[in-house]
Amino acid sequence: MNIAIFTDTYFPDISGVASSVYTLSTELKKRGHNVYIFTVSDPAASLEKEEEEELTAVYRFPSMPILFLKPKRAASPFSIRIMRLIHKFKIDVIHTQTEFSMGYMARGAAAPFRIPIVPTFHTMYEDYLHYIANGKLITPSFARQYTRAFCNATAAVIAPTEKTADFLNLCGVTKPIYIIPTGIDFTPLAKENHPAEETLALKKKYHLDPSWPLILCLGRIAKEKSIDVAISQMPALLKKLPEARLILIGSGPDRKELEDLAESIGVREHVIFLGVIPYQEIGSHYRLGDVFLCCSQTETQGLTYYEAMAASLPIVARKDECIRKIIRDRVDGRLFEQPDEIPEILYEVLTDKKTS
Repeated sequence: MNIAIFTDTYFPDISGVASSVYTLSTELKKRGHNVYIFTVSDPAASLEKEEEEELTAVYRFPSMPILFLKPKRAASPFSIRIMRLIHKFKIDVIHTQTEFSMGYMARGAAAPFRIPIVPTFHTMYEDYLHYIANGKLITPSFARQYTRAFCNATAAVIAPTEKTADFLNLCGVTKPIYIIPTGIDFTPLAKENHPAEETLALKKKYHLDPSWPLILCLGRIAKEKSIDVAISQMPALLKKLPEARLILIGSGPDRKELEDLAESIGVREHVIFLGVIPYQEIGSHYRLGDVFLCCSQTETQGLTYYEAMAASLPIVARKDECIRKIIRDRVDGRLFEQPDEIPEILYEVLTDKKTS
């Protein structure tokens, strides 16, 4: 088949959606399909590198930053170029990864050619309304109506987890919903592929003492990830483990706010922001942590949990429906409900020789 994937985010942006698109396109191509990724322009993207990529063809369209969601970008939903490309590549099916700018571009491109659209639904927009006028302009009810309208205009919908499928049903989506988890290539994450010397070199690069207990958080530095919860619990943990450090990998709009929070509660030296890491280096950077911590309750698929497990990291996570079947407390990891449970759980995990 000739498959077009429309997405509002792709590498070098690091996110669960970007990783999903890369993995999906790579595996589809290996199975003999032709895959074309249509996405927004990105000042940080290397067009030359993308043109050299053997497994995917990436086409970018003019876009501008979204004022209330920087550094995310939006493209115009109308493009003559996209029509020409759809015709040129004889696209059989369009697979959208977004319900916004590139999603609407997909709908406009599909209609004249009568091409079926199948979206993967990644985001529960009710959890992101705070970005628009502090949540005062768009209501959760409107977000659900928007979701319903977009999905019911497609051929079928892919939900990566039961949690997402339940939400789509709650929104009133009537088109067929298929639960298909996002695939992950575990090879780059496997512990045996990252020798101790490599990890020591990385720690030296980032000025991390090998004796420090390191807590790793990886993902978008934004309100919905509840990183403030992790930082707020550091003072209590430091009373038990004075040398502990919280390592944050990723970028996002809340970095300055979180830096200020760490400063205000006296733990700034113990909270280290490493910024964005190239996707190809994520496996080696998981090895920096002694434990993986995630406080988010807005995940629709929780790819970082799977990645941390593949990297043989113990996991401490907030109880959430999306991980109900993959992480059981004291079996596959540790779960908490209230933030004040975090310090004691982290202390137990970091001092338990069985998890090292």
